[in-house]
Amino acid sequence: MAVGSDLQAVKHIMATLFSAQNALRSLAPEFRWAGLGNLLGDYGEYVAIEAYGLAKAPAGSDGFDATTPDGQTVQIKANHAASQIGFRGEADLLLVVKVETDGDWSEIYYGSFAEVKAVARYSGRDNKHMVAITKLKALQEAQC
Repeated sequence: MAVGSDLQAVKHIMATLFSAQNALRSLAPEFRWAGLGNLLGDYGEYVAIEAYGLAKAPAGSDGFDATTPDGQTVQIKANHAASQIGFRGEADLLLVVKVETDGDWSEIYYGSFAEVKAVARYSGRDNKHMVAITKLKALQEAQC
């Protein structure tokens, strides 16, 4: 998959952020220094949109982050270290990418949103569906 120069520059910045996070853990190990929250999610969306030729959804779109060239809605999730992902809403497709500490990324799952929702569990406490990364990988393998 060809990667543009802007994507390479953003990848480098993400690697720098992860490196800084690791340095913080060394300097003050009593703190977790975990999670990049929206930054990780934004990076996942950016990578997915650029690499998969998607169009960013209009601001305020409910349940999806992008659309495919043929108009299908796509919810995008980025994962760094968690064993599961959470999601809300509805979309045609779900794209989950794993982001490494060097900013590199790989596809965990890209396929039917409905199939993932069918194997996910609902968390009333968090008001969202949760699915294990292992289940996503199994679904992805079944598609191949």
